[in-house]
Amino acid sequence: MHSTLKNRMYLSNLSNLINRKDKRSIRTWCIKSHLPIYRNSSGEFVNEFEFELAYNMPLIKELKLKHGDSWIEYYEAYNKGELHKMLDLSTTNTIKEKTGYVPKGKLSSKLFGGSLK
Repeated sequence: MHSTLKNRMYLSNLSNLINRKDKRSIRTWCIKSHLPIYRNSSGEFVNEFEFELAYNMPLIKELKLKHGDSWIEYYEAYNKGELHKMLDLSTTNTIKEKTGYVPKGKLSSKLFGGSLK
């Protein structure tokens, strides 16, 4: 039972995390985010791990849309505070995508080939 108490986040403590002022707006955020609210004699609370998932869901959806199957690598880098690794991964993927086009005309070469002549 002690470990369960550790995973509880009472609604009053969520205010600053989700930028909501009162319990009604916090409840509304939880409902819209499909986050179950539990209740006991101490008050209303959510599970910490369920909250983390609900809070990060917009980021997860964006990463899945943008990076497909490799989204989890970006998400892990984000969670570890290693955003620079996301840039490294992004640059690598961009380079792979861009190597397919080789400009053929003079104007195209100047625009896309990097030539200043």
